Amino acid sequence: MPKRELPMTSIFDQFERRETGFDDVDKTSISGAFPEYLERMATDLAAVKRALHRLLDPRPGQRILDVGCGTGVDVLAVAEHVGPDGYVVGMDNSTVMVDAARKQAAERGLPAEFVVGDAHEPAFPDDTFDSARSERVLQHVADPSRVVAELVRVTKPGGTVLVADLDHGMWAPDAEDRETTRTVLARWFDYIANPWVARQGPRLLRSAGVKDVQVTVLPVVMTALEAADAMTGLGRAAKLLAAEGVISAEQAQAWDDDLRRRQEEGLFFMCGAMLVAYGRVGRPISDTVSEGR
Repeated sequence: MPKRELPMTSIFDQFERRETGFDDVDKTSISGAFPEYLERMATDLAAVKRALHRLLDPRPGQRILDVGCGTGVDVLAVAEHVGPDGYVVGMDNSTVMVDAARKQAAERGLPAEFVVGDAHEPAFPDDTFDSARSERVLQHVADPSRVVAELVRVTKPGGTVLVADLDHGMWAPDAEDRETTRTVLARWFDYIANPWVARQGPRLLRSAGVKDVQVTVLPVVMTALEAADAMTGLGRAAKLLAAEGVISAEQAQAWDDDLRRRQEEGLFFMCGAMLVAYGRVGRPISDTVSEGR
């Protein structure tokens, strides 16, 4: 098979300004590149996404909310399970994303709709949905605890709330120079607003009143430098940090050469983790009555 090229690289221009742009995609100068980036991530994280859908456990007739839906890949996947008597709503703060999602939904004819909205203030009444989810969203928002509280608010008692994020303190590339690797990883992911929010997920859910909180760790394994670069921008990390004076230019060049040599020899390896926290909202009335409480 021909080598799959990174579909676009302009999204990583944001990293040079030490930001991702996901907090307000429509205001970036490269907003049109983000849908393609998310489509690429949907492919590279396909196994992780299937596991997330199993944990959410969508069922026929349910109403489900996906906050930070992007191009709607997960909304459409979940919509296949709720059937004609249910529906899935995808919400994103980007008009560019929602337009792309609506186009895909129209082509597939599934019970899904998409709206533009702020994760901190979703315009839905209390107890609207049977389940609510967010994936790789809390890392970008201004106030993760408020977003989680809103997910809980719009979910019916007994319903499921699920939050999943990559923990950007857990990336582990196989590299020769341990000191440079530690420095690069410690500093590079600071461009993300909340790089460690994934490990805070259980606390955020419990603080918002979610019961029976469980945690699942899903591995993210990459055996190609190109895939790691597509997901994390790793391929330009060392040189940008050298330009900031964090490491020397010689360290950056040696570190990059090492990664590329491993790629050429078929030995590149990098892993990370998606941390998933989920639980139920309060207690369903039927359970309380049946136990005589």
